[in-house]
Amino acid sequence: MRALFAALVMLGLSACWTTSQQGALMEQRLNALEADSKDQRQALEAQKQALEAQLPRLDEKLKEVSETLEKVNQATHRTGADVSVKIDELQEQIQQLRGTLEEIKHRLDQQSTAAQQAQQDSERKLAAALGPQAAAEVSAKEKAQKLAPADRSALFSVAYAQLNQKDFEVARELFAEYVRRYPKDAQAGEAEYQIGQCHYQTAHYKEAAVAFGKVIDTYPQSGKSCDARLELGLSLLGLKLKDDAKAALEETLSKCGGKVAVAKEAKARLAELSAPPKKKK
Repeated sequence: MRALFAALVMLGLSACWTTSQQGALMEQRLNALEADSKDQRQALEAQKQALEAQLPRLDEKLKEVSETLEKVNQATHRTGADVSVKIDELQEQIQQLRGTLEEIKHRLDQQSTAAQQAQQDSERKLAAALGPQAAAEVSAKEKAQKLAPADRSALFSVAYAQLNQKDFEVARELFAEYVRRYPKDAQAGEAEYQIGQCHYQTAHYKEAAVAFGKVIDTYPQSGKSCDARLELGLSLLGLKLKDDAKAALEETLSKCGGKVAVAKEAKARLAELSAPPKKKK
């Protein structure tokens, strides 16, 4: 079964062009877009590192001035006027340093925002070059990023809410984010299963088969493992790989015969596969 999943993944990496010339032109466009995006990210990262390098020095200077101020406050041998002048000078330095720190932190936040925007712009350009489906996926990813909360249970709930609303692309991204954040969580297997369902509902049978295969291999103890075996068989049917689908459905019966609903569906599909083809009228 692992060999089948590997073959499905390799199938997803292949592209089909009408002519070699069209393929070469598209490759040139994509390479140019990727190079431009890389240059932008590198420039932003260099600026960010330069700003971050200043922070330790400013922190050290602020600490030094603060310690000096404390010493001046403790000095009793100097006149009150001298101490007052020195304190005013040091307090002014501290305010200047704090202002500089705040400015650098603000600029770092701006750099981070700019880097994220550059990444999103790059993804949009690449998606536009690859076609409507890729553009839809980028749009779904951006929406999912805005919807995804930091809390674990809230993230799972939001993903299910999108699934129930039949916004399968966004739901898939949210469940994928859950698996990325919490790969060893008790609900990770179910999240991976729902990724497969989102692919299946949008007729992306190859991607669905890969996701269901991950449930079987990575989360065998999940409550969705038997459902994933059944759905793997159905996905293979969607790909018109009847022999592989039959093997997957037979394995479903072998390993999950005790799960009534799953076994019933597997038997029904196997019966359809075994039935003689209908004669054309």
